[in-house]
Amino acid sequence: MTKNNYAGISPAVVRIAKSAARKVIGRHGFTESDLPDLEQELVCAGLKMMARFDPGKSKENTFIARVVESKILDLIIRRQAECRDWRKCRDSLNQTVTLPDVGVIEKIETLECEQNCDPLLILDVILILERLPPDLLELCEILKYCDRNEALEDYPVSRSAFFRRLQSLRDIFLQAGLDEKLSLKTLPPPV
Repeated sequence: MTKNNYAGISPAVVRIAKSAARKVIGRHGFTESDLPDLEQELVCAGLKMMARFDPGKSKENTFIARVVESKILDLIIRRQAECRDWRKCRDSLNQTVTLPDVGVIEKIETLECEQNCDPLLILDVILILERLPPDLLELCEILKYCDRNEALEDYPVSRSAFFRRLQSLRDIFLQAGLDEKLSLKTLPPPV
């Protein structure tokens, strides 16, 4: 927004709102393109609350700063509630993936699944599986249908190599932040 758009508005509100908006850029998923919207949201919040300002309780700058901080927290909570972790979203949902027994589909199609499943968990798992080396992907395929002891019999490597690869898989899922999700969520049954 230009200065003309803030004509007649308390300069303190505009100054504090603009400063706070610049500090949020680059954090919590806010980018430079969000700056004008952030400024506007913060100025509006400051103006709405000015009717409650009591000069006997605090200075105007302190009051405005608290209002703006509160609004920023609300915006961050709303931003994080609306979407997946912005730091992990690097791929488009229109990219294609190859699923065993299904074939090539767009990632968006993986979001349509049974009600007791977490579609975002499924998508996260698919993204990890796409990046696995062939030996770990083969181990995942075996583990999809067998428990660890049965997989140990079916997997054509020594016991120590099997457990090293199993630990590598665990580390990959742990690094992706899926360790807790996998224990709490339900994946769809194997096709």
